[in-house]
Amino acid sequence: MATDIESARDDLAYMRSLVSGGVAMQSTIGEAFTWAGALYGGQCFLYWLQTQHVVPEGGLASLAIAIVPTIIFCVILGIIIWKDRKNPPGGVASRALGAVFQGAGIANLTLAIVFAYGATKAESFGLWLYHPIVVCMIQGVAWYVAWAILRRTWLLFVALGWFVTTVALGVALYIDIGTFLLVLGIALIVCMAIPGWVIWRGAKKAGG
Repeated sequence: MATDIESARDDLAYMRSLVSGGVAMQSTIGEAFTWAGALYGGQCFLYWLQTQHVVPEGGLASLAIAIVPTIIFCVILGIIIWKDRKNPPGGVASRALGAVFQGAGIANLTLAIVFAYGATKAESFGLWLYHPIVVCMIQGVAWYVAWAILRRTWLLFVALGWFVTTVALGVALYIDIGTFLLVLGIALIVCMAIPGWVIWRGAKKAGG
């Protein structure tokens, strides 16, 4: 009997080791998503305001809208990576979750190169606009996998939000660019910045 109890305890400890240690990873992911969603969502809103002739469409203001969010995000991402470089990688579930979102990021970057090259060669800006649509679809897949790993219902709703956004952007593309930018901006805030903040805050509370 004592042997069975000890064996059960060992099994429980092993199972805990598989899923534990995810606080640091979730904090990193959450913080990165919070900033990315806020910065690029804000950028889309500023672009939308340009289509409404509220914000200047040329000059330094337009240049700042195009490059400043990326500069700020790269600096913040560098700080996040440096700050969290010594954090433990966590258990299997945590590493799997991190790999999903890292893989999604690599896929997005690769696709950006492909679409940018294609749009340049075809001299068609419209081709480039399909890149955000594909990115939203990849985000939907990543959040769906996160739900499958963690089994938290709200993650499934975030995934569904990305899938709905993918369809909405496909439709908005043939309405007007302003609608397209507005839908994308809302999605980045609602489906990336806010969920990222929820994950980041939860990880900070769990870590004390």
